[in-house]
Amino acid sequence: NLAEAVWNTLELYRLKIRIMGVVCDNATNNDTLLESLKEKCAAEGIDFSHKKAWICCLPHIVHLSVMQLLKGIGAIKPDSRRRESAYQDSVTAPTDCEHDD
Repeated sequence: NLAEAVWNTLELYRLKIRIMGVVCDNATNNDTLLESLKEKCAAEGIDFSHKKAWICCLPHIVHLSVMQLLKGIGAIKPDSRRRESAYQDSVTAPTDCEHDD
């Protein structure tokens, strides 16, 4: 599991006692990861608060916010998926006048 892989890496590089924070998105598997790390740290007497250590990834937060804004102003449909959304198409669309409707 992910927590085992992270823990083994921390052990390999002797970083277990130095862990202060974890940067990750808000996926639920990261809840599980951080709770597992808390338990592993507690078992070894390492002070680690999984709630204080979780540092949300700023680009991910900005992306989620922008997507909500674009949906709110009608620039993309609320049910659009990232790969199918209008704003993605406009990034690769030609910008010269010949392609105007």
